[in-house]
Amino acid sequence: MKEKRNKIAIIVLLIILIIAIIALSYAAFRFVGPGQRENVVTLGNLELTLTEGTTINLEDTYPLTNAEGLALDGYSFTLENTGTADVDYVIYLDNVEITSPDVKLDDMYLKYSLDKNDTVGTAEYLESLGADGSRILDQGTLNSGEENNYILRVWPTIEVDGDFGGQVWKGKLRITGDQVR
Repeated sequence: MKEKRNKIAIIVLLIILIIAIIALSYAAFRFVGPGQRENVVTLGNLELTLTEGTTINLEDTYPLTNAEGLALDGYSFTLENTGTADVDYVIYLDNVEITSPDVKLDDMYLKYSLDKNDTVGTAEYLESLGADGSRILDQGTLNSGEENNYILRVWPTIEVDGDFGGQVWKGKLRITGDQVR
């Protein structure tokens, strides 16, 4: 009887040891860490490459007319499909958190335009894109080997009454992509 209990105890210990080894092996080969900047998304034969500059930043600027805003150099970036699969993509414009002592400039004081390839954008209020986190600048399908070139302009407008001196607005691009099946 005692031998039977010893055998059962040994079998249970072996099972626990095997489970522990599997769990530790999984943990050793799996690591998830936060990134600082995402530029390439690769899934199988799907690859999107974003070539861009720094954060979009409105600091030490002044209100502009639509004509002056549309004449700005703007923020240029390129979205290229360097993979072998076609991609459905969405480009978002998200706010970047403003740290103290700066004060965030409200979207109602801002206008934007987006040029895409040879199409020149028009002046629109930034708040017309919707709430932060869901502001879609552009979406579509990008075939393998194709690229889209963009120029984004954001400026404070003179068309809205109010004192927004000393305030700051910062934004960043976020791109999602799905392989076309």
